Amino acid sequence: MPGQRDAAFGGRTPSGGRGEIATSPPLPIQGSVEVALPVERLWEVFLEVAGWPAWNSCFWRARVLGGELRHGATLVWAFNPIKPAYLYKMPASATVVEFERHDRVTWEVSAPGFHALHSYRFAAVDHERCLFGSWEVAEGRAYDATRRFWLAHFRYVCRESLDGAQRLSA
Repeated sequence: MPGQRDAAFGGRTPSGGRGEIATSPPLPIQGSVEVALPVERLWEVFLEVAGWPAWNSCFWRARVLGGELRHGATLVWAFNPIKPAYLYKMPASATVVEFERHDRVTWEVSAPGFHALHSYRFAAVDHERCLFGSWEVAEGRAYDATRRFWLAHFRYVCRESLDGAQRLSA
């Protein structure tokens, strides 16, 4: 994936309620891009979860149950397919386990045989530019059994998230 190494975001690995997920290639799926927006402005746009599909085409629908994006919130969304010819929408829900203003939002997905962490990261470059990153890992028997799909899906989410963030500054 394009972008900066994890060190660009402080080098700290995201952690969920069940702890960190051990990584080895090809995980984590990660990347980052420079966005021509102040980090404060990108953060404001990101907090509007219902608006994610307008700038990030991996999402079909997205919302926060019971209010605003914050630590402990439940996110629900549906993904668009990884290729337009595939006829599915994939629903998901997660709990926000890290929420650090202008720095990161990490959520955790736990299902039988599947445990994943996804973190969106933010870092100011200067007053007019910032870095935006996507980082994701998974583990478990269900993940292992369908690993090829999940790796393709994580790459798709990363690519569309980074492209979408850059489009915000166009």
